[in-house]
Amino acid sequence: MPYRRLPNTDQARLRTLQKAVDSSVQNDIYTNVLSHDTYYKAKNFLQKFSREVDAYKRCVAEQSRKRGNEKYEKALKQARMYVSHFIQVLSMSIMRGEIARSKRAYYGLPVDEDTIPNLFSEVAVLEWGEKVIEGERLRQKEGGIPIYNPTMGRVVVEYELFKELYEKQQMLQQRTADALKNISNMRPEGDAIIFEAWSEIERAFADFPMEARLKKCAEYGVIYYTRTDRKKAEKKND
Repeated sequence: MPYRRLPNTDQARLRTLQKAVDSSVQNDIYTNVLSHDTYYKAKNFLQKFSREVDAYKRCVAEQSRKRGNEKYEKALKQARMYVSHFIQVLSMSIMRGEIARSKRAYYGLPVDEDTIPNLFSEVAVLEWGEKVIEGERLRQKEGGIPIYNPTMGRVVVEYELFKELYEKQQMLQQRTADALKNISNMRPEGDAIIFEAWSEIERAFADFPMEARLKKCAEYGVIYYTRTDRKKAEKKND
């Protein structure tokens, strides 16, 4: 005996709802297979769910285009290089006695070491870029001579360019996550509507012979499967 099973993907949900809605009106005449309440619930939910799925697809597609984006990767590379070089020049100035070692604390750097922080991650570049910019501001505010090659002005330009692109990426990721959350929250309602619609469809054709009943229900979007043990039995009998 075939059995029905609710769709397990969003596209399948959309197809199932679309078929139930479309089949309920034939030649501009309402078929009465679905109750008016269920029909309009299915139709309204279909429109809302379709919009959310489309929004999620657009976000995913945009993320895919931006992943490995040449402009973004170049901005990251430049920001990392300039922040790193500035810290290296600061360390050399300290070793030459041009800047007091205690001033490393202004930049969030350990005073008793000449190490360069790990700038491998994007977050690290942003974190240390901000520290370096603030540290140089504080040191110059006390009358310290500006560091050159690279100048702080150039470091700020490269840092801000990367920061802007990074924040855009984060916003896009958040939009994608929000769209997926909206879809997830809507799925139980959609499944409940599909279950209700299928029950009404099956009741409408309950008096039909088995084969005709299954065919008519399928026309309205009901999805049937044949159990594995039944398939094996049928194959054995053949």
